[in-house]
Amino acid sequence: MADNFYYGSAENKLNSKGQVAIPARFRLAGGEEGRDKSYVLVPGEGNCLYLYAHRQFARIKDNARKVAEENDDIVFYRRFMAEAHAVEVDTQGRFVVPQALLRAAGIKGPALLFIGMDDRVEIWDPGAYEGAVGDGGNYKKVRDIHARRIFGI
Repeated sequence: MADNFYYGSAENKLNSKGQVAIPARFRLAGGEEGRDKSYVLVPGEGNCLYLYAHRQFARIKDNARKVAEENDDIVFYRRFMAEAHAVEVDTQGRFVVPQALLRAAGIKGPALLFIGMDDRVEIWDPGAYEGAVGDGGNYKKVRDIHARRIFGI
């Protein structure tokens, strides 16, 4: 099976039932054998949600447990696990986004922006995303500084 990683961006809309379709580019990451039907949705850093393939979430859960043990903070781990929601994708690639998670991330909808971030997909309110990454052109400057290393040229 090919490595399963996510990149790029796409927008989809919540329907009246609170469902959204995962953009096909993210459903098909890893090739046909890597097509996921089960995901875990958790509040992410900032005002977004993280969507992990269920099989990838085991590593995240283990990291959260380790952080809780290192800090003797079972309450953190309990809340982290309570916030995680398993979501099943239907035959059309849709899943229900829990209202509690939309509220936690400040996502108003109906438009949702999906951003591929290597091992996860981030889900943002499009306006919040622009506010979080809008940097007045700094990204281009930084990318240009590192271009030769990034692209191997």
